[in-house]
Amino acid sequence: MRLFKKKQDTVPRRRLKDLSNDRQENASNNLFQRNRTLVGSISPLISSANELNASLQSPRAHSHHLAAHRRRIGALFVLFVAAAISLTWFLYEFTAGIHIAPVGANSTDMQTSRYTRVITDYLAARPLERMRIFMNKEQLDEYMRQTMPEVAGVRRISPGGFASTRFEIDFRKPVASWLIGSNLYYVDKNGVPFRVNYFEEPVVKIVDKSGVPQVAGTVVASSNFLRFVGMAVDTARLFGMQVKQATIPENTTRQIELRIAKHPYPIKLSLDRPVGEQVEDMKRAVEYLKKKRIVPKQYLDVRVSGKAYYK
Repeated sequence: MRLFKKKQDTVPRRRLKDLSNDRQENASNNLFQRNRTLVGSISPLISSANELNASLQSPRAHSHHLAAHRRRIGALFVLFVAAAISLTWFLYEFTAGIHIAPVGANSTDMQTSRYTRVITDYLAARPLERMRIFMNKEQLDEYMRQTMPEVAGVRRISPGGFASTRFEIDFRKPVASWLIGSNLYYVDKNGVPFRVNYFEEPVVKIVDKSGVPQVAGTVVASSNFLRFVGMAVDTARLFGMQVKQATIPENTTRQIELRIAKHPYPIKLSLDRPVGEQVEDMKRAVEYLKKKRIVPKQYLDVRVSGKAYYK
């Protein structure tokens, strides 16, 4: 009867597993398999593999992250260097301090603070010109000549240090002096009158015998006369004649008498004729009289164009 009975199964039955747990376990193991890209994290504390924990990034993501970081640092460095260079250039070109450098003049008795104050006032009225690149040298020359007649001009404007500028100033050199009342005036070779002298006292002295009282209100007329004398002295020097003295004759302010070295007689000139023409006539007349061995006892007159008179 046993032959017809069904053979019993000796293998024990397997316990049923929860398929949902198997799927979760397989999905967890497959996250770190080869040739797979990490796209996230199962940790509730990390929302992305690119955030907070660099160890969870792939090599490519890590490389991109470092490149972006380097670009940010590089941009900040370039910005810092550009700002530092701009600030240095601004301070280099900016004029906060002023240094006065006289050219050819005696600087021992010079009051440099006077010229510093004038330049400071000029820059205060024109703030943009505190930058040397925007400074107008021609306007500064004109301003200083009007404010201080002894200044011939600004020769050079150069850096004088950090946030400072060096001004090289030319001063007028006198060729004659004239005492008007209690004020001593000078005149340069261009005939410009001024009162402050940083050079040696001129040899030519102006003697006033006109009898006209010189007061403050007559400075303009005196300036015209000084201009004429200065040009006459310098032009005579170019013709080889040295003027020793200039005299205003009596009862006139439109004539002068020049005394030339090695010639005992005065030479009359008029303020109404050009200086160059009269000095040229004076040169020719003096040479003619010397050649003829004629010595005028009172004067030589060249006030009329093309003619000369002596007495």
